[in-house]
Amino acid sequence: MNDARTQLEHLPGIKLDEPLAAHTTFQVGGPASYFISSNDVPVIQKAVQLAAKAGLPVAALGGGSNVLVADAGFAGLIVQLTSTYCAVHPDGTVVADAGTVLSRVVRSAISANLTGIEFAVGIPGSFGGGLAGNAGTGGHGIAEYATQVTYLNAKGELRTCPRAELDVSYRYTRFKYANAEIILSGTLQLATGTPTAIQALVREAVERRSWQPKGAWCAGCVFKNPSGGHAGKIIEQAGLKGKKIGGAMVSTDHANFVMNTGTATAEDIVILISYVKQQVRDQLGVQLEEEVRYLGFDSKPSP
Repeated sequence: MNDARTQLEHLPGIKLDEPLAAHTTFQVGGPASYFISSNDVPVIQKAVQLAAKAGLPVAALGGGSNVLVADAGFAGLIVQLTSTYCAVHPDGTVVADAGTVLSRVVRSAISANLTGIEFAVGIPGSFGGGLAGNAGTGGHGIAEYATQVTYLNAKGELRTCPRAELDVSYRYTRFKYANAEIILSGTLQLATGTPTAIQALVREAVERRSWQPKGAWCAGCVFKNPSGGHAGKIIEQAGLKGKKIGGAMVSTDHANFVMNTGTATAEDIVILISYVKQQVRDQLGVQLEEEVRYLGFDSKPSP
């Protein structure tokens, strides 16, 4: 085990005790014991294999949105995938690396008159993170269009997950909470559309996001929309807009956003999330479920 850790520490690109706050949109969180930012698959594969031998937990980090890192950090290996690769093919397939920003993938598809993922215009984060959490809006998610995903399993072995095994549902795929499995790339299958129709869908997506907080430290929507409702409206109905705990605050622009006002700790945010869930359940009988992913916590906030 010690030998594996020593090898991991000396792997090219590895950083020790890397602060994760700077790598997340919440701007909170402690250090990762081991951190690598790369798109070199053999190096990433070796890092994951060594972490597995050392008994260390592993998790991927893309754009750092939709994730909350504990104040204590992550006592394992964080793999941050970075890339710009995205290829659009004549048959309507789009292949991109997990570390490519999602907006680049969306723009590439639109430029090729491919339709289906216009709803994702403006969604932050990486393509891999978007696939893992089936990021989307308006009842759609990016993983709905995936035909396959290439990933590393917990042992660092290269594998391909076909569409049938993705387990796609609302804001979820099998990779959402499987931190040890790291998406490396994905393939989408899209249809051809007309420029006029595509631009109309783009305008709808832009308008849908016009109410979202801008220039704020947050992780996007914190809660999934419950069946037949909208989490933001429900939280507002419970009178929680502007509610603060420490440096964390429920946005006054849209109640499904929790903001770091500048001094928040991860603990502030997690307590506020728990408080919102409790108040909504007690007042309205609705059980909210988080969309945000937790790293470094022994457990999620109490329901």
